[in-house]
Amino acid sequence: MFSYIICSIKRRKAANLVTVGISVMLVLLLNLYFGSIRSYQTQLSDLSENVPIFCQITNLNGTMGNELFISEQIVEALEQSAYVKDLSYMTVVMAGEGDFKEMEYSKYLNLYVVGANDVEAVGEMTADMFSLDEQSLDELLASDRMECIVNEEVLKKRGWEIGDRITLKCYYYDPASEFQKIQLHSMGGTAEVTIVGTMKETEGKTNAIQTDIIIPGRASRNLFAQFGLKFFADTVTFHVNNPLDLNGFKEEMQDIGLMEIVPEAESSYTGYALVVRDADFIASATHLRHSTELMQSFLPVVCILVLLIGYVVSYLSGNSRREEFTLMRLQGAKKLPAAFLFLAEQMILVLIGNVAGDVLVLPASSSLSGILAVNGVLLTAYLIGAAAAYGRMSMGSVVYLLSVQQ
Repeated sequence: MFSYIICSIKRRKAANLVTVGISVMLVLLLNLYFGSIRSYQTQLSDLSENVPIFCQITNLNGTMGNELFISEQIVEALEQSAYVKDLSYMTVVMAGEGDFKEMEYSKYLNLYVVGANDVEAVGEMTADMFSLDEQSLDELLASDRMECIVNEEVLKKRGWEIGDRITLKCYYYDPASEFQKIQLHSMGGTAEVTIVGTMKETEGKTNAIQTDIIIPGRASRNLFAQFGLKFFADTVTFHVNNPLDLNGFKEEMQDIGLMEIVPEAESSYTGYALVVRDADFIASATHLRHSTELMQSFLPVVCILVLLIGYVVSYLSGNSRREEFTLMRLQGAKKLPAAFLFLAEQMILVLIGNVAGDVLVLPASSSLSGILAVNGVLLTAYLIGAAAAYGRMSMGSVVYLLSVQQ
């Protein structure tokens, strides 16, 4: 049987080339179709990086995003949440150099000390504004080391140098009163920090708050704990880690204790509302989902089209070889085995066309599974169409086949 098929293929070169060419064309078209679907799916999965969802804790009416009292419990819950990434927080305390008397605090209290876990938490400051390289800066701010970065102007004015260990007496705003942030309280002691780097002056150059000294965020939290005080963050921002699961994210934020903004609420300094800027992401994701679903809805039509092409090509091929089929029947061949020979020949040609098409698209395709899907759809649909065509041809009797040829 196999030798007969090979001989038949060699005899009908022109017709066979048409079948192979049609198969190659179908492979290319189906790769374009499935490639479009994969492209939309890839864009959707990459959307979180291209269109990140920014979140910020505010007061209840949403009028303030800075200078707030945000509890350590909220900060810790966000740190542990799988839905949160790029968490940035900072707190601001006032400090004076040395261990001065309480009654003299107004004279010595002239340093703004910021505890931050990364550069972005401070404001519009960038890594190139620091003397430390970016990696060292990130490592420092993510640590709990009692080390600091000092404003260049402050360093020069006070005669400090990198490597100096300075003593700071810190004062904090009382979070007990949520409607005012004017009363300073001593932390109850002093803290010693080592100067390890400098930063450029920010006043008038960025929107960052006035910053004289930066210490690691974890170190500032330890400082509060050292004096038996409850830590609070001044500002907290982050991005959603998995924007495709926004419902799960919002449910967890509610469990943490973060609320939606209530514009009618009274203004306060307590931070427990959450702004989620997801409008652009939702619009883009909705568009991509609709595009993907629209393309996928055409899959039955594509399969039917390939089936019809297989049927028509096989029918025309079989019709042109009716005499050959009749002779096989006259020689005693049964209907189905004789039709199967024609079908096997046709599918071998289609398979050759598939392989040729795969070779053409392979350099431009990054998905082997996509190529396999194309071949699976094409071969299955084409086989059904070809089987229907040759099955129909085999249904006629020998007498009928002879009469058709006369």
